Amino acid sequence: MIAIVGGRGVIGGAITDALRADGHEVTIVTHDRKYADVAGFRYGDMLKPETLRPAVEGAEAVIQSANFPTYPIEKPGRRHTFMEFDGVGTEHLVAAAERSGARRYVFISGAGTSAGSHKSYYRAIWRGEQAVLNSRLAGFCLRPTLVFGPRDKGLNRILRAARLMPLVPIVGDGRQLHQPVYVGDVAEAVRQSFARGVEGTFEIGGPERFSIEEMLQRLFRVAGLRRHTVHIPARLAKIGAGTLQHLPGTPLSTAAIDFIAEDFVADTGPLLATFDLKLTPFETGLRMYIPKRSG
Repeated sequence: MIAIVGGRGVIGGAITDALRADGHEVTIVTHDRKYADVAGFRYGDMLKPETLRPAVEGAEAVIQSANFPTYPIEKPGRRHTFMEFDGVGTEHLVAAAERSGARRYVFISGAGTSAGSHKSYYRAIWRGEQAVLNSRLAGFCLRPTLVFGPRDKGLNRILRAARLMPLVPIVGDGRQLHQPVYVGDVAEAVRQSFARGVEGTFEIGGPERFSIEEMLQRLFRVAGLRRHTVHIPARLAKIGAGTLQHLPGTPLSTAAIDFIAEDFVADTGPLLATFDLKLTPFETGLRMYIPKRSG
């Protein structure tokens, strides 16, 4: 049995489907208690370490694809932060997997992760990766760029806003580089990692790189929209976010501005040399699920 922590999410759901189609028994671990007694689900909360071992008990492998509920907007008062989930939370989950007798661990981390970064999300993810790779488990860390697909909360949110307004704001000058990867490709890489017994750390991104400005214009074109963008300097956006981030329900924080303004690219050479993958072009992936309208 494979336990997927975060299996109801965008990436976790795609991985669940891919592994089940390959004949694996998959159990989804979720913090939502209403699923606790539903077949195929178990309760487990990344913020409650004592719940994790029962959640993964009997699993041969554990997959972690869990984000905090307000991702990427950190809410320290609720413990919704990268460090609580990707850093400390990963350490707790790895320990639970070891104690429960699992042999393999898959961590969906993030492209650009490195040691010593001054940014909270990179520090947290790096700490989580080290917990995986230094454990007794066979560890596989997959670092995706911006993941898009039918249920993503990034591009789909932008598209919903674009359908309602003629101007779409971009933080920064619009030249940040992106290499978006289709969620099905991420799931296929994980599926093949089981089939081939692959260990180590790999980055995954799509086959194309372009600016965020071009990425959004491609998104709008596929959706049949003509929209203009307006650029908001990151410095001004951070000032506004710093003022608002302590208010309840705010959709912005200074860390989120840093996150949005990053380049998200990947070195896919090692991945393509190890796996039998044909990465999906951006517009090809979009056309799989976005209905084209005029407007």
